[in-house]
Amino acid sequence: MKLKDILSLALNSIRHRSLRSWLTILGIVIGMASIVTLIGISMGISESINERMTALGSNIITVSAGGMRAFGAGGGFGVIGAGGGFEGAAPPGRERGEQTAKITFREADDLRTLPGVYKLDARVEARKTVKYKDKNSSLTIVGTQPLAFQDSVGVDMLYGRYLSTSDQHSAVVGFRVANATFNDLSMLNKEIKIDGNSFRVVGILAESGSGSTDTTVFIPQAVARSMFNLTSATSAVSQVVIVANSGYDTDTVAGTVESRLITLHHVTEQTEDFQVMTAAKMQSTVSSVSDTLTMLLGGIASISLLVGGIGVANTMFMSVLEQTKDIGVLKSLGAKNRDVTALFLSEAAIIGFVGGLLGVLLSFAASAVLGSFNVPTSISAELIIGTLLFSILIGVVAGVFPARSAEAIPPVEALRYE
Repeated sequence: MKLKDILSLALNSIRHRSLRSWLTILGIVIGMASIVTLIGISMGISESINERMTALGSNIITVSAGGMRAFGAGGGFGVIGAGGGFEGAAPPGRERGEQTAKITFREADDLRTLPGVYKLDARVEARKTVKYKDKNSSLTIVGTQPLAFQDSVGVDMLYGRYLSTSDQHSAVVGFRVANATFNDLSMLNKEIKIDGNSFRVVGILAESGSGSTDTTVFIPQAVARSMFNLTSATSAVSQVVIVANSGYDTDTVAGTVESRLITLHHVTEQTEDFQVMTAAKMQSTVSSVSDTLTMLLGGIASISLLVGGIGVANTMFMSVLEQTKDIGVLKSLGAKNRDVTALFLSEAAIIGFVGGLLGVLLSFAASAVLGSFNVPTSISAELIIGTLLFSILIGVVAGVFPARSAEAIPPVEALRYE
């Protein structure tokens, strides 16, 4: 039989049992859509991280207290909260009950003198009520050192300028603060109040894609320390962002910073109460977590794909029973066993292909919905082609046994089948 005839018969068979065929296809659709969406999320996160790393530059080093933290406010890789840390047994040289997991302003000044450190931004952070015109909102306020701010924030300026050393009650706001929170991109040179203190907006940052930076208000560190009652040299910073000198290897500088903090904190590499992160290290860590999560969720999604494959096999077995007499007619007209096998495998492959195609379309819709919630997704042409080929393979594999069953039916018995 010609391929055109085989495909025509396969399509005709699917049309004659449309409801069962569509229910079978639905199982493939759900499985493929789940897998494509999850892989798309993983790729989107990876691309977002790479873009963020590129924007920050490979010479950024972030130091935070305690364990590893997620991305934080305004560039670098961040910490959660103003001080972070934990209470517990103090290392040698510290009193019990003192907050051990912290980095002080005095320690930050010490790090500033290390070779390879071009600029250092010791930041403080707190949530405060911000008032603009008749609107009030609770926002993250970051006190940053103006001299290092432009290099450490890693975001271009949309309007206005960065903070300068002469600024006192000046502020730079993230894109979403102006565009969404207060719905006014013309905030430049206008007044906002932070906990009742007046600040003039001197700059609006461009959209960075990092929710933390986009939703943050930056003010001079000296003013923030006074507002947050962190005037002592032993007060804890929220985050230290170091810009490595272009003439030095970033990892080498990070190693020097880590060694100095080990000495200052009287700890060892195994008992470190701080985290030193570079762009490459953070990218590797986050990518590893992302890959692990994708494998886990992909395994869960594969269960629905397995159910879909079983559905294809069940449909094909039913098709064999329903078309037994037709098989006998085909064989009596000269069709060979391989023609019968090709017919049923083609039917299974078409079901798999349609299921995969609809699954891809559904994953595009899911990505659009996730995008509205700022979840990055990326569906490439390679992923689409791979998905369609895989869905066809699922259909063919599920159709092998039913096809072999159809092939084995003797023509005489097939013609007598009722």
